[in-house]
Amino acid sequence: MQEITVEVTKGLGRLIKPGMSEFELAEAYTRMLSDNGLKDHWYPILVYAGEITGKPISRRFHLPSADVAVEENDIVMLDSTPIDGTVWSNWSETFLIGKDDFYQAIISDTEKIVDETYDYLASEAKTVGDIYDFCNLRISNYGLQSLDPRNDVGHSIFQVPEGQTVDKTPMGDRLFINEEYRNSPIEGIISIEPQLGRINPADGKMYSAKMQKVFICP
Repeated sequence: MQEITVEVTKGLGRLIKPGMSEFELAEAYTRMLSDNGLKDHWYPILVYAGEITGKPISRRFHLPSADVAVEENDIVMLDSTPIDGTVWSNWSETFLIGKDDFYQAIISDTEKIVDETYDYLASEAKTVGDIYDFCNLRISNYGLQSLDPRNDVGHSIFQVPEGQTVDKTPMGDRLFINEEYRNSPIEGIISIEPQLGRINPADGKMYSAKMQKVFICP
């Protein structure tokens, strides 16, 4: 499932053109996942384009809009969480449409932070707090800031009862890479996926990227 979700996300990223709306992209995302056997979703599909990426990536803040269109040189985030029975997969990736050095730098720096945090998780980290502190130090070093409302830099991926969406999943069943879970052990499947922003000096607005890597604990 994870391989399909990643492949579909990257495939849609290659198809994004200026003028396409977030809603149009979400419909294409849903259709492409369904064509590959993933018809249901644990968490709603999210599409954020342009300055909307300056909002926290969450269904509570923004859902794909027919009124938000991709610009000629733009930044677009895709995020999906398909579910099949009791198992859900998850992938988030940010794409540069056209050419823009500022957007490219956000995407590249966010990807570096995710890669470095993943390597630390795989080699040295002992607790959630270790991951959280390491990632936040890298965020600061790269001159970015977390836009997540709880300052999460990742979360666990876990099995749920069949048909149970995020709204029906108790918060106590979930694990987030944040201050609250500092002393929790590292176990199961861990997704590193901070949403990291930077103000564009060209217009004074915040933009962000979200990249992802998934670690399966031995």
